[in-house]
Amino acid sequence: MTLPQDGILLTIVTHEDVHLSIVKQKGDWGDAYQKEAAVLHLSRADLEKLGLKDGARVELTNPVGSVVVTAKLDAMCEAGIGFMPASLYASRLASYDTDSSTTFGKHIAARATPTEKGITPVSDLKVRRNRA
Repeated sequence: MTLPQDGILLTIVTHEDVHLSIVKQKGDWGDAYQKEAAVLHLSRADLEKLGLKDGARVELTNPVGSVVVTAKLDAMCEAGIGFMPASLYASRLASYDTDSSTTFGKHIAARATPTEKGITPVSDLKVRRNRA
């Protein structure tokens, strides 16, 4: 299978997810967390632009970081907008205000590219990044 190399630009909007909240309350930071958190909801148009089917993997990259997540079809999404649970995955892409240490994580600009890489392990996300 050949995958488009340049991907598409997205605005990722984060949201609280009840299923992810339950997993976190149970203290399960393994497979259950990854299943609920490593998800990007996209429109049919964006999945088609990427040449992906529902459930395929996509790499999200911006100047702050990169993660591989599962792309899910969501009829409520508009083209150019992706929805992700507020999680370690979304936080890996969030920028910081270095003066106040505030995270800017509600609207994240990123490039989505099809990939055959595996989902980013949660253990990789728990490693603290250095801030410039």
